[in-house]
Amino acid sequence: MGAEQSSSSSSSSSAGASSSSYRSRSRARHGHRGRGHWSASAPKSVGDRSAVLKKCGRKCFLGPGKSFPICARLGAAGSAGTCKIDRHGVQAAYSRASEWASITARKKRSSGNARQHRKYTAIAKRAKSLLSRIKK
Repeated sequence: MGAEQSSSSSSSSSAGASSSSYRSRSRARHGHRGRGHWSASAPKSVGDRSAVLKKCGRKCFLGPGKSFPICARLGAAGSAGTCKIDRHGVQAAYSRASEWASITARKKRSSGNARQHRKYTAIAKRAKSLLSRIKK
């Protein structure tokens, strides 16, 4: 009886080792995506967004104020200070606005939430039409 327990425990430990190596490979594969994606070139701070708004104007923002930026920040690698609309930025704005539209749709009992829902759906609609016009 003791021999059966030791053989079963050794087989479970070898299975655990292979599953942990599988997990580490998975993390390495889906980790940081590099410089070519929106998270690296997005204007995250208020100062970055203000600089983009001052140089490029309202065309770089889909939402009110400085919300939902779709142009890369001015000092980002690859943008070189251009005011070109970034496809990754439009995709990020679309997914974020769609998510918030669905969240506010679930809470639409008050008129304030209904107004928020309409705002986010309008931003998502604009982003979707921009995506269809932008080349890949």
